[in-house]
Amino acid sequence: MITRGERPAMPPSAEPTDPPVAGRASLSARARGLRLVAAGICVALLCVGTFWGDDDAFPFGPFRMYSTSTPPNGNIHVMTLQARMPDGSWREAPLDAPIVGVNRAEVEGQIPRFQADPALVGKLVEAHDRLRPAEPRWTGARLVMRYLKLRDRRFVGTEEKVVAQWLR
Repeated sequence: MITRGERPAMPPSAEPTDPPVAGRASLSARARGLRLVAAGICVALLCVGTFWGDDDAFPFGPFRMYSTSTPPNGNIHVMTLQARMPDGSWREAPLDAPIVGVNRAEVEGQIPRFQADPALVGKLVEAHDRLRPAEPRWTGARLVMRYLKLRDRRFVGTEEKVVAQWLR
């Protein structure tokens, strides 16, 4: 007879067992060794990148853009794109992938190439024509570096310098 709070006795063959867990097989000594070597290489690259690396070494280098600041009497550099309209006027255009096929950071990283070969600016114009066929076709474009000048951490003025220019 079963009294309150007791479980009925089950025969040993009917006792529940834990289901096997998938992926619990142990690794061989060789696999553990390979994982240890790979982890050691990653740690070594992280250490070297931390002390001697730069943004280009990502993910093993530090993100210096987040760990540095502009000096109180320095300049903030901003790359801008100016498009020449069919009437000959210049207007600032967004330097974004949906407009010219590349992001601002990609252009900023290639400034020496644009300076050495201004025809590359024409590729931005061609990309605009292809991506925005309903908009007026640009007759040229120029990359302009805008310097926002700071003195005692206060904005005091702007200076602009044309980096590269291309005209149809």
